[in-house]
Amino acid sequence: MLVSHRYLRLIGAASAVSAAVAAHPNATNFSAGADFVMELKPKSSKHAKNSKKSSHDAKTSKKKKKTEKSKSAYIPPPPNTKSNDVDKCPIFTENPKNNPQLQEKMFKATKPCGYYENQGCKHPVIPANLVHPGEGPGDLEFIPYIVQFDIGTHPNLKERVNHSFWNYGGKDRRDSIGWHKEVEECLEIIVTGNSAATGGCAGKCGSGCDVTGGGWAKDCLKHDVCTTWKAMYQIRNNIPFGQGDGFCIDPDCGDEAASTIHNCFIDDWGTDTPITCEKSNFKNRYAYGHWSHSTIAFSEGPCNNFIGWNNGQGIPDKNEIDNPY
Repeated sequence: MLVSHRYLRLIGAASAVSAAVAAHPNATNFSAGADFVMELKPKSSKHAKNSKKSSHDAKTSKKKKKTEKSKSAYIPPPPNTKSNDVDKCPIFTENPKNNPQLQEKMFKATKPCGYYENQGCKHPVIPANLVHPGEGPGDLEFIPYIVQFDIGTHPNLKERVNHSFWNYGGKDRRDSIGWHKEVEECLEIIVTGNSAATGGCAGKCGSGCDVTGGGWAKDCLKHDVCTTWKAMYQIRNNIPFGQGDGFCIDPDCGDEAASTIHNCFIDDWGTDTPITCEKSNFKNRYAYGHWSHSTIAFSEGPCNNFIGWNNGQGIPDKNEIDNPY
């Protein structure tokens, strides 16, 4: 956290990330979209005072009953839509691997960003494309979070991300599920920190619950959720659930990966203060970004693809990072 503390902090993040890279086979995919089922109920009829039955009423009574019965009947959803069989604010804690029913529930519960807040869900939000201060007390609690992540690639980055992906020589690589998207699609789901919802120890930096990894962090939870969502999605295409994704090489979750090894600080000439990586915070001339030294320990891929405020990933411009690639 400080230059003196910073070294300790970054070494912790290093092991955290080296684990984060080593695996996280816990990646899964969900399909977004609002899933509603409508049940039409008959409108209550209003009766005028002192009304009298007429012969017309008698003749049409059977027809009226038939109409009311049809109004109260269940109306199935149109083709290719899903019923809303999840709770208003569903919280996921269990491991979806090898559990198709749970995977389907998680798919249905994955919504466009902002959906759950609009539903009145009070859980704290971990926003997509915001780099948080890092691991440690107060960064990630073991409570439910509305976790946001995005699929696809920012328009400004498509050329460089695609070039890196197709020229990548490693074995661990997952094709994009968002190549066709013109912009990134922001999705969200509610997951409890340190739960099994992403395969185990959700939000722990490193590989699963590996004791040699680092602590827990919001950015690590965001990356865990993105990769778990994508793995669940692609298992339908016979891609093994546990197949690696190349960390920053991934076209969908690479930006989330990059955020797990980047942090921002205010240089206080002694104790550097961790801050969120936001352009407004860099009005302070002593603000700077920093890549974790853990990148020395593994092949993390081209994480520098995602730098630059104009590229929408929450990572500073190159000249504002004190150890740029």
